Amino acid sequence: MKIVIAAWGTTGDVYPVLALAERLLKRKHHVRVCAPSIYKDKILDIGADFYEVGVTFELAEFHQTMDTVMAMRDPMAPLLLIAKEGILRRGEKWYTDCLAAMKGYDLAICHSIDIPGQEAAIRNGLPWLTVTYCPGFIKIPDNAPYPFPNWGRTFNSLVWSLVRLRLRYAVDPLFNQFITSVSGKPRATVALDEMYSPHLNLIAASPTLCPSANFPLNHRFTGVWHLAQPNYIPPSELTDFLADGPPPIVITFGSMGGSKGRETTEILIDAVKMTNQRAIIQAGWGLLGDQDTGEDIFCTAYVPHQWLFPKVSCVVHHGGAGTTASVCRAKVPSVVVPHIADQLYWGKLLFDLGVAPKSLHRRNLTAKRLAERIEQVMTTPSMTEKVKTLGTQMESEDGLTTAVNLIESFPLSE
Repeated sequence: MKIVIAAWGTTGDVYPVLALAERLLKRKHHVRVCAPSIYKDKILDIGADFYEVGVTFELAEFHQTMDTVMAMRDPMAPLLLIAKEGILRRGEKWYTDCLAAMKGYDLAICHSIDIPGQEAAIRNGLPWLTVTYCPGFIKIPDNAPYPFPNWGRTFNSLVWSLVRLRLRYAVDPLFNQFITSVSGKPRATVALDEMYSPHLNLIAASPTLCPSANFPLNHRFTGVWHLAQPNYIPPSELTDFLADGPPPIVITFGSMGGSKGRETTEILIDAVKMTNQRAIIQAGWGLLGDQDTGEDIFCTAYVPHQWLFPKVSCVVHHGGAGTTASVCRAKVPSVVVPHIADQLYWGKLLFDLGVAPKSLHRRNLTAKRLAERIEQVMTTPSMTEKVKTLGTQMESEDGLTTAVNLIESFPLSE
């Protein structure tokens, strides 16, 4: 097949679909990836055809948006901002470039909230699949939407109805205004049911971690998609640090930014010192660690999670879907500092599974609060034992093979 993938989002959104592209290439399919230029080298490395979407990424602008999002207390407000700033403000350009990129292809694969990419596939008459990393946003009566408790199907259905009503008036009009502007057909519930492909939505998450539930037939769990980096050679300073004492903790907030990188780093350093632990701080998009940290703290740029996490005692992270899965696969307990969106879901899930303390929201982050949670992990051996069991169970999952098999069996006539 000739398959085009619209790679929308931050690293946590894009790297999994690049792993999918790489596996599809190995199965002899032709794969084109539409993405901003910041991902060009990685796409060419895996051997896919790169089609640049002319949407520039401005880190300072991203930091400003993150500052605004992290201060919001209404759970609906970040979604509204993401819709306006992250999807629709440059939606016309994304749509136009994807429309050109998809011509002559057999199948399109888009993120579940990439409405412009989906509409480009529809205009081209292509069957389109979606990818989501968080089953907690799929409306089913077996589960309640975060942060509501699961008090049974009747209560859950009522809560979902309220969520649907609010989305219909707050978010759906924004998406439908864009859809009609590109001559599309308005959707009834864009931000809930109809952001997913009616044919096949691939849930790239671990069924071991997620509560069992009866999803509609178009939603299929595959397992996690990891982009392997077998040629990674760590810097000697990092390997020396790892060998020079007990396993450290790792602190990584991935693509989560914000303009207060220096202040955040100071909080992290103080928390580590309070716990008398050694630590590795990854810079990420928030540019953490660019200051004097002392000999027990090592600051570094990106290090592949599959290489680093099995070597440490605990990971302090933002609760992104991919990072959460990587930590559990590495059989290491977590401290989750969620910033936005599904990170709150994953933080609560790890707490419920007994492999992490209660989440600490980024806007409430202090050195004392973080230190207390790190100490809780270090003094609760059951967290490590439980995550070892989870990690062992996850080893049997092969998310990429499952996903590719589903894609290859998809009837293109749909």
